[in-house]
Amino acid sequence: MSKWQILLIKELRHLFRDTKTIIQTVVVPTFITPLLIGGIFYYIGSLAVEEGKKTYDLGFIGETNNALFTSMEESERFNLIGYESVDELMNAVSEDSVDIGVDLNMELTSVISNNKTADILIFFKDIDTFSQAKSLIVKKINDFNDLKRDERLVNFGINPEELEPINLIEEDLTTEREFAGSIIGAFVALIFVAYLMQGTSTPALDLGAGEKERGTMETLASTNISSIDIIVGKMLAITSSAVITATFSLLGFVLPLIIIFLFFQNSIPDGAFTVVSSIINPLAIFGIFLLAIPLSILMGAFMLAISIYSKSTKEAGLLLGNVLLIFIVPVYVPLINPGMELDFIGSLIPCFNLALHTNALIAGNVNWLLFGTSFLSTVIYCLIAVYITYIMFDDERIIFRS
Repeated sequence: MSKWQILLIKELRHLFRDTKTIIQTVVVPTFITPLLIGGIFYYIGSLAVEEGKKTYDLGFIGETNNALFTSMEESERFNLIGYESVDELMNAVSEDSVDIGVDLNMELTSVISNNKTADILIFFKDIDTFSQAKSLIVKKINDFNDLKRDERLVNFGINPEELEPINLIEEDLTTEREFAGSIIGAFVALIFVAYLMQGTSTPALDLGAGEKERGTMETLASTNISSIDIIVGKMLAITSSAVITATFSLLGFVLPLIIIFLFFQNSIPDGAFTVVSSIINPLAIFGIFLLAIPLSILMGAFMLAISIYSKSTKEAGLLLGNVLLIFIVPVYVPLINPGMELDFIGSLIPCFNLALHTNALIAGNVNWLLFGTSFLSTVIYCLIAVYITYIMFDDERIIFRS
C-alpha cells in the first residue's frame, strides 16, 4: 500500500469518526432534503389552493347602477364594502382593511352613453404574490369593457367581428420535459452544488487549518511522506466526503420521485408524471455525476489551499465563507433566468455549466460537444488547483505560518 493510500485511509477515519460528519454527509442530505423540498412544495401548493377559494374584501365608491357593479356583487369571490370618498378607500387599502379598492366613477354610465372613455381606478398592494384579487377585478372590468365596446359598435352599425382582420392563435410547443429542464433542472443543480460545497468545506477546514491548530501539520510535513502523497491523500479524502454528500443528497431528491413514479403514477396529472420521469432519467443522473466528480475535486483543492494558507480555523472559515460565492453565484443565474442556452464560453464556467447541462439532461436536448468541453475544462481546472495546493503545501513559510 502506497503512502498516499495510507494517508487517505487515516484521513477518512479521522473525518468519519465524528458523528456530526456522518450526520452532515449522509443523514441530512438523505432525509432532510426530501422533507425540506416536500415541505416547500406543500406550503406553496396549499397557499395556491387557499387563494383559489378565498373571498376578498373589495372596497368601492362610485356609481353602482351598472352591469359592472352587478357582476362584482354577484361574484362569490368578493365581499363588497362601500366608502364615502377616495381618501377613505385609499386609507382602507393602505391599512389592509380591504384587499383591493375600486373607484367606479360616479358618471360611469353617462360617460359611456355619450361614447366617451370613463376612468376606473384600482387601488391595491402588489406584495402578496399569490393574491388573485387584482386579476379577478381586472377580468371583471375587461369583460364589462368588451361588452360596452361591442354595444357601441352595433349602435354605429358595425359588426364587431369585421374589426378583427387577424385572429391570433397561440400554441405553446414547450414539452413537459423542456419545462422540467428549464425550471426543475436549475433547482436540482443548485441543491447539488450546495451539498458539494458543504461536503468539501468542512473536511478542507479540518485537514488544513485544523491540523495547524492541533500541531499535527508540522509533524506530517517533517515525515518522509512526500508533499504530493500528502496532497493526494488529503484531496481524495475531501473528494470522498463531497461525493458521499452529493450521492446521498441526490438520492434524497430522487428516491421520493421514484416512489411517486412506481406507486402513485395513476393519481398524478400526466404533465406532472412526465416531469417526474424526466428527472429520474438514468442518463440525466449519470451526466450530473460525471460533471460533479471533477467539480468536487476542484472545490476540494481550492478550499484546501485556502485552509492551508490560513493561520487558524477561524480565519479559514471567514475566507471560505466569502470564496463560496464564486461557486454558488454561477449556478444561481440559470435559476432566475429560465430558458438560458449554453454556449462555448458558458461551458467553460464551473457550476454555471453544471446547471445548464442539468437543464439539458432533464429536457433531453444535450449538446454532447459542449458537455465534453465542460468536463475537460473542469478537469484542467482541477489539475491547476491541485498544483497550486501542492506548491503551497511545499512552502514552509505557508505551512508554518502563524
